[in-house]
Amino acid sequence: MTLAWNARLAESIVGLLSCVLAAGTIYLTSDGRDIAAVWPANAVLLAALLDRDPGRGTGVFVAGFLANLAANMITRGPSVGLPLFGLCNLVEIGVAARLMRPALVDDGFLSAPAVVGRFIVVCGLIAPALSGIGGAATAWLLYGQGFRESFVSWLLSDGLGLLILTPFFSALLKGEYLRCLSEKDWRQRAEAAGLQMLTAAIAYGVFFVAERPVLFVLFGPVMLVTFRLGRLGTTLSVLIIAVIGTVATLRGHGPIAVIEQDPRGQAFLFQIFLAGVLLTCLPVAAALSARGAHFTSLSRSTEVLKLQKAELARLAATDSLTGVLNRAAFADTAAAAMQDPSGAPLSLIALDLDLFKQVNDSHGHRTGDRALVHLVSVLQAGLREHDVIGRVGGDEFLILLPRTELDQAEGIAMRLREALRGAPLALDDGTLLPLAMSCGAARHEPPMTFEEFVHAADMKLYAAKHVIRAAFPLRATASPIEADRYEGLEQTSVLRPAATQTRPSRAAARQLAEVSGSRHRNNW
Repeated sequence: MTLAWNARLAESIVGLLSCVLAAGTIYLTSDGRDIAAVWPANAVLLAALLDRDPGRGTGVFVAGFLANLAANMITRGPSVGLPLFGLCNLVEIGVAARLMRPALVDDGFLSAPAVVGRFIVVCGLIAPALSGIGGAATAWLLYGQGFRESFVSWLLSDGLGLLILTPFFSALLKGEYLRCLSEKDWRQRAEAAGLQMLTAAIAYGVFFVAERPVLFVLFGPVMLVTFRLGRLGTTLSVLIIAVIGTVATLRGHGPIAVIEQDPRGQAFLFQIFLAGVLLTCLPVAAALSARGAHFTSLSRSTEVLKLQKAELARLAATDSLTGVLNRAAFADTAAAAMQDPSGAPLSLIALDLDLFKQVNDSHGHRTGDRALVHLVSVLQAGLREHDVIGRVGGDEFLILLPRTELDQAEGIAMRLREALRGAPLALDDGTLLPLAMSCGAARHEPPMTFEEFVHAADMKLYAAKHVIRAAFPLRATASPIEADRYEGLEQTSVLRPAATQTRPSRAAARQLAEVSGSRHRNNW
């Protein structure tokens, strides 16, 4: 209901505007019986018709017919010929809309030279010629005007009205002028206003001040506007010249009035002049618009290529499962960090999941993948923003810690280990799968290479694993859930050299015996 109401309201506004333009044109440029010198009313209707989907223009036709009838009755009085004039105008906009719609794109009538050429032929010749036959016949039969003179006047007045004002009203109805202004900063708006004021000032000087015919002067500002402001600026500049020129010529001022004294001759010459301006400026504006659209397309393509290149680079440097750096990208990052003095001291943590093979064997590789993703999420939550994680093997990860001493790195590793131990992985059946990891840390000492740096951290990792396996041999063959029962016994083993490890204490041995006995009972 609201959409239908808005459509009726828009059609009423279009009809009212068309009526005002028609009545004003007849009053200013016609004696009430012959054809008006310029007919802009149909441009409003054509712009509104093209703004709607095909088959939805009935309201525009009705509003246009009533507007034309009302304008003619106000200015000419009741007459049998008024409905005929209205029907001729409906034929004109219907033919123009039918022929122009297939060629129009988002940028409208001035999007490309081919579209401008079609626009000039259809709206400047074909549509007004077809309607002009009926209009001239009506003027000849009912008002006593010459058929030939009436046809030529109709052709020029309606053709110029469509050519001058249809692009303007089309852009206005689509909100292109407001959108264009909103996209510009204050300097660009000031430039646009200044150029249009310059065009108006020169047009005023040519038509009201100059004592000699200097119509050619008007092409300069219009071309300047075309190059600086594009098709929207060109449309507005031509409209400004047409309005000022029409007012001046009707008042007997300007070069047209100097050359020709007869009002009919003045109207004809002014129509020829406006046609020359349009035929000169519109193709240029269309060419510039097409070039600008091409450059915009190239710019967008360049941006897309840049984004695609960045995405490809990211994919090439990223582990597809966990989203952290792969081995090659991590090596490049670490090599750069080792050369950067601002990152010193630089430490490295090497870690892997304990009993990861048993996780895959017991729960499947899908659960193993989920375990790796879960591990990375725990690591990322416990690290700083500038710390770097890399996956260098199946369940093997490296963490680069800039500006971190070795004892701090060992503390971070222990904290991460505790965080993982406190965040078991929830399986699909609701079972909580405990996860544990072993860690080793090393500090970069120049002139270490990346391989030597990693080897130093790996040796600490292997030492920690060796201590755990030596102290708790059953740990290596336990299932993940059983292995979690060893976790409390292992805490003293992580990140410490093997030389400092001894056999378990008596209390630890008792706990180990309890775990072992429980495991054997379960197997039995």
